[in-house]
Amino acid sequence: MDPNMNQVNMKTLSLVCPSCGGRMELAADGETAVCPYCGHKMLIEQEDSAQEEYERRMAKARAEEDIKDLQTKRRRRRRFKGWLIALCVIAAICLINVFIPHSPMHELVFPRKADPFTIVSVKFSGMSGEGRAEVQISDRSAAEYADTTRFEVTPETGLNNGDIVTVKAKAPAGWRFEPDEKQFTVNGLTAWVLDTDQLSGDNLNAIHSNTERLIREDWDDIVSSSLAQDLTYTPYRMYLFISDEKKSYEYSVLYDTYQVKVTRADGSVFTGYEACRYTDLKIPADGVLTAGYGSLQGFNFGYTQGFSYAQSFSGWTDAAEMEADLRHVRDGYHLVD
Repeated sequence: MDPNMNQVNMKTLSLVCPSCGGRMELAADGETAVCPYCGHKMLIEQEDSAQEEYERRMAKARAEEDIKDLQTKRRRRRRFKGWLIALCVIAAICLINVFIPHSPMHELVFPRKADPFTIVSVKFSGMSGEGRAEVQISDRSAAEYADTTRFEVTPETGLNNGDIVTVKAKAPAGWRFEPDEKQFTVNGLTAWVLDTDQLSGDNLNAIHSNTERLIREDWDDIVSSSLAQDLTYTPYRMYLFISDEKKSYEYSVLYDTYQVKVTRADGSVFTGYEACRYTDLKIPADGVLTAGYGSLQGFNFGYTQGFSYAQSFSGWTDAAEMEADLRHVRDGYHLVD
């Protein structure tokens, strides 16, 4: 056989050399397969049948894999088509419901608007500094949102008059609140009188009226006797003491002091000072002052002035002495006015 012809007709067969792992070449005569790297030779009769079996198995495996891939793609297309149809149906139902009045979808897309604070107010109660806030609903006919649980007050406790609280409203389904929050100023809490400037108008007049009544009663026997001709009294000063500790009883003590002048039978004038004691003054929501019972306080001075009923009267002949005595009897308190 012509060597050149053999080389021309040489073809490559995918056989792996068992010696070196290189790719072997099959001669055209079909008798042997030679490894061009290590020179190993193999008979092709047995190897050819093994190669063909290998290639058939590979072809079958590739065909089966292709079939599986095709089946998987078909299943995916069917599922996708099913989901697409379902979504289209749901979208169509939702779209239809959007235009049906009072349907859930309609209320979701077109919620009813309301200002919840047209029916909502805040009630404040307690003492200033310890006050509480509570939501009040005036109209219960708006059943969808007329529920105090839909409103949150911040802060809710520990309030003082003048503080600001915020009420936030949570709208139910189908509603939209505009606005959804509002601020309220704390007022109407019962307040301790901590400054005499808080006493004015009717409240101040009520204190002075009671003090003057007690002064008249205290001096009535003297003024109506032959020992005196006239009695006059004018407000002198107010002394307000606050306890150094938070007490529920006698937290505050106020002295309403007066200058008292008595004209004797001989025309001479006696000047003294009276102090009326009030405890726990508070101003509640209605603004009308409340206080403990007022009573005159002091020391007898009548004998030194020649009044026969001196032991029944109280007072001081000197304003500085009166203030010193008031400060002394108020241990555990501090003077604010």
